[in-house]
Amino acid sequence: MPMFDTAPQGYNARPPAMDDAPAVAGLIAACQRHDLGQAEMTLEELLDEWKGLDLANEAVVVVAPNGRLAGYADLFNNRTIAVAIYGHVHPKERGWGIGAYLAHWGEAWTRQRLDQAPANARVVVRHYILASNAPARQLLEGLGYAAVRGVFWMAMALEQPPPAPEWPAGIRVRPFLPGQDEQATYEAYEDASRDMWSRPRSSFEHWLKFTQNANPEFLFVAEDGQSGAIAGVCATTLAAGRGHIGGLRVPRPWRRQGLGLALLHHAFGKFYRRGARQASLSVDADSPTNAPGLYLRAGLRVTRNYIVYQKELRPGEDLNAQ
Repeated sequence: MPMFDTAPQGYNARPPAMDDAPAVAGLIAACQRHDLGQAEMTLEELLDEWKGLDLANEAVVVVAPNGRLAGYADLFNNRTIAVAIYGHVHPKERGWGIGAYLAHWGEAWTRQRLDQAPANARVVVRHYILASNAPARQLLEGLGYAAVRGVFWMAMALEQPPPAPEWPAGIRVRPFLPGQDEQATYEAYEDASRDMWSRPRSSFEHWLKFTQNANPEFLFVAEDGQSGAIAGVCATTLAAGRGHIGGLRVPRPWRRQGLGLALLHHAFGKFYRRGARQASLSVDADSPTNAPGLYLRAGLRVTRNYIVYQKELRPGEDLNAQ
């Protein structure tokens, strides 16, 4: 098998700098125009995504001989148990080995940190690939990856005010309170995540970093008025006139009471009042809790399909198991 320890001949790979942000946003937008028919990434959205990213250690850019940005990748590291790589290759630079290099970069990054994973834990790397992107799928299959899951990207227009949320009895919604809610929201979020496919428990340090970078207005909680317990957490962002729900969690004791739908309507209302005219999220296509069904009831529709490609880098106990 070919080695991809270095970028293809004539290309240069390095960590991105903040000055690269406009070029990276343009690269991702060019990929979206080619693969989706429309560009969605903006500089504002990229900078929002970069808030929680260690650019020097968790991202890479590939520069073409003519100075154009040819490729970009960053990653999400969950305790070095499951590392997700998000790669982009400019349409005019495809076919030169850049995609293979980015895949190798993600694998090498993970292998170098295997000692940071829990002892005896199975370690995997993943890529989320558009189902319609046959060349990318063939590339990963040739590199030893297997298709293991489907993911829906769901979206809806916000052309009129969304329905007002109907909160279950005894539940009130409020903003996340920095300096007070970190531990309680972390426990509730992770407890509710136990039912998700192949998601290991995240670290408190990661949650703390996320909350420090989040806008408290768009991170809100549902609180049980009687016990004071966190009954739901909704993490959202708003950029370039589009609202995105990054995470919606309802722990088991408060499910099947309409709380998830109420949190969605609350988020949509916030988006609409701030001028957003679109809302989106991604979800496991085969969610054990039938999350896509909830989102369909809320008015979201599947707009594209992704396939999760996975490779095992170290065998061991499957801490990703449901």
